[in-house]
Amino acid sequence: MNQQKASIFSRVAMPLVILAIVVYLISSAWIGLRDPYQFTVAYIDTMETSVEVSGWVVRSEQTVAGSQGMVQLKRDEGERVGKGQELAVVYQDESYVENQEELLQTKNDLGALQYATYEESPSGVSLDEQILSAMIGLREASSAGDFSGLTDQAATYRKLALRREYLVSSEAKAQMDQAAAELTEKYEALQVDQTGVTAITAPEAGLFSSYVDGYESLLTPESLENLSPKDLEAFSQLSPQTSESCLGKLVTSSTWYYAITVPEEVIGRFGVGDSVDVFFDSLSQTLSMTVHQVGETQEGQAVVVLTSTENDSQAQDLRQESGRVIFYSSEGIRVPKEALRVNADGEQGVYVVVSQKAKFRPVSILAEDENSYLVKAAPTDETDTRELKAGDEIILAAEELYDGKVVR
Repeated sequence: MNQQKASIFSRVAMPLVILAIVVYLISSAWIGLRDPYQFTVAYIDTMETSVEVSGWVVRSEQTVAGSQGMVQLKRDEGERVGKGQELAVVYQDESYVENQEELLQTKNDLGALQYATYEESPSGVSLDEQILSAMIGLREASSAGDFSGLTDQAATYRKLALRREYLVSSEAKAQMDQAAAELTEKYEALQVDQTGVTAITAPEAGLFSSYVDGYESLLTPESLENLSPKDLEAFSQLSPQTSESCLGKLVTSSTWYYAITVPEEVIGRFGVGDSVDVFFDSLSQTLSMTVHQVGETQEGQAVVVLTSTENDSQAQDLRQESGRVIFYSSEGIRVPKEALRVNADGEQGVYVVVSQKAKFRPVSILAEDENSYLVKAAPTDETDTRELKAGDEIILAAEELYDGKVVR
């Protein structure tokens, strides 16, 4: 009996469901046909005129030879060093490494105690102010996540704290005097055996980098003169060798270059002395550069050399790079081309939805591509409130519009 009722229900209900769906689809289509308005949301965007390029970054570089043994670098990547300053220390074996670490720790401990026990070190209000300043500096660096100077900041605070303890406690004073004497004796003993340690110093001033690719002597500023597209392409066919003992290199000038090959049709956009923005794919960043040299066109291409004296630390390890040269970039509100209209007063603009009615917003065109305009609001004066803003709902209607027309 139950099965028979279910069967009857299925035969009656299913056609009703299908009929309801059909009616819904037909009514939706009818409403869509009778509603001629389509809408889109205005949003901030950027348009640019640019050309994709690839080429080579060139700098004044000098490699630094290493030495046999255990090398301990004393410089960070991109750190600026002066001529004659220490770049690394080379030890004959591991025992010298341990000796050097102990020597350095002993030197630091002795320096802190000597400062604390020195008669002319700060005291009184001056000492209190320096301790407070050191504490604030440590707190601010911690809050900002900047630990680049943490070692020096901690050492300064330690010396000041020891100085305070030395002044207020006669027992601490006696202990520090004795410890300073013992550390002095230990330091002198450790310094005796330094024959197995060799220091490597900077032959020139510059930015230090441990990255060496063999192009340091092949790609030089001098090699850019009269460079042809084929010459530039030939660099990618080379496999330069690097010495295993090479410690790194020094970038000896803040001026750096980007040599690129560009098609003939865009050569006219490059004028010597012009400023351009270059987006480097590997950095995901845009850097400002100047047109340094424009070569002769050969087989539909020419070499353009760009240069900069800024961002040298960011460019120090760039070499064969792709990106794009940006000649012009503008930010505005992107609107579809079919939204742009001219009202009865001859003003150019778009209609937006305000309280279900169409309202005109005058605009001026900044740039365009195949489908869109980049515009900015263009009210007639300061009292004109007809300002297009990001987030406004723009009307994309084919039929006539006017201010106040109901569109919803």
